[in-house]
Amino acid sequence: MLLLCPFVILAGCAPKIVRVYEGPPQKGDAIVQYAAGLIGKPYRNGAKGPDAFDCSGFVHYVFKRYEINVPYTTEELVRTGYQVSKENALAGDLVIFTIKRNYHIGIMMNEREFLHASTSKGITIANLDQPYWRRSLSQFRRVL
Repeated sequence: MLLLCPFVILAGCAPKIVRVYEGPPQKGDAIVQYAAGLIGKPYRNGAKGPDAFDCSGFVHYVFKRYEINVPYTTEELVRTGYQVSKENALAGDLVIFTIKRNYHIGIMMNEREFLHASTSKGITIANLDQPYWRRSLSQFRRVL
C-alpha cells in the first residue's frame, strides 16, 4: 500500500488533457497557406501543376487540394461562384484581371495581396495597389 501512494499522488499532479473548441479553421486561410507553399514554382502556359503552372492551373490545383472543384480555364473561372466587392473580399477569394482582352486570375491573401502565376516569376505574391494590377482589376469571386 505504501508503494502505491506515490503513484496515486503523482497521478493527481499530472496535467489533464482538455479539449478546447476554437471553431473550425477558416478554409480560405488554409487555401492561402497551401498556395503560398507553391511560391517559386515556374510558370508554363497550359501547365496544371504540380511542377509548373499557368494562372488557371494554379487556382484549380490549389482548390482541388481542398476538394473544391473549380474549372480549369479562366473563361469558366470568371463565372464560377459569385461576385463580391473589394471591401468584402476574403482570403481564398479569386481576384480577376482583364489584361489585353484576356483574363488573369489569382487567389486573395488579404485586403491587398494575392498569389498568382506570373509569366516572369512563376508563383508569386503581388499587390493590388501596384498601378499595373489596379488598372486591370476586373472583379472578385467567392467559390468557398
